[in-house]
Amino acid sequence: MALIEIKNLKKVYDNEGTVTEALRGITLEIEKGEFVSIMGPSGSGKSTLVQILGLLDDYTHGTYHFFGKNTKLYEQDEIAKIRNQKMGFVFQSFNLLPGSTVLENVKLPLLYSDKPEASWDELAQKAVLSVGLGHRMYHTATQLSGGEKQRVAIARALVNEPEVIFADEPTGNLDSKSGEAVIDIIQKLNTEMGHTIILITHETTTAEYAQRIIRIHDGQVESDEKVLKRRTSQDHFTK
Repeated sequence: MALIEIKNLKKVYDNEGTVTEALRGITLEIEKGEFVSIMGPSGSGKSTLVQILGLLDDYTHGTYHFFGKNTKLYEQDEIAKIRNQKMGFVFQSFNLLPGSTVLENVKLPLLYSDKPEASWDELAQKAVLSVGLGHRMYHTATQLSGGEKQRVAIARALVNEPEVIFADEPTGNLDSKSGEAVIDIIQKLNTEMGHTIILITHETTTAEYAQRIIRIHDGQVESDEKVLKRRTSQDHFTK
């Protein structure tokens, strides 16, 4: 059973009679433990697709099964619980609370979880250490570099130990060195910790850290191919 299975997925926006087909019949499967990159130009539908996969938006036609269950059958409280416990999100803009510490930012998803409050500090500290920011634990977000902010965002996505992590252009606001450090961490979440990763990127070199690249164009899958030689952190030193 695939972790994610969508068939003939369509998304239509109707803005006062102006109809736009953002997705035009996408069919694909993503297995548990895969690292998949989704690429496409602006307006291709890739972000719409990920919003739907992350249960942040609904679809117009087709089917989406998550863990074998049709997502149309989930109640709203179930959807909120899945997003909190089964999914982690990393965005280009970090979305941190500027005046809160690294630890406080990472703990945020735990406020809505069913994990006992007594365990929150330990879980958050573990997530912060996993991205190499133990020395920044009690610094506020305003005291961090862009690369450090994104690592905090990754730790926050990890804190509930989700099944799948959605990373939407996670290196988009970073310089090349910081971007490489962030994508290295994301790849290790897959190779060393077994998380399913769905990465949105417009950069081919970033996409090649994945096992598979799905290219979206005009709301349809243009290609879906395995990466024959995955990039790793070692490639930075052999360019």
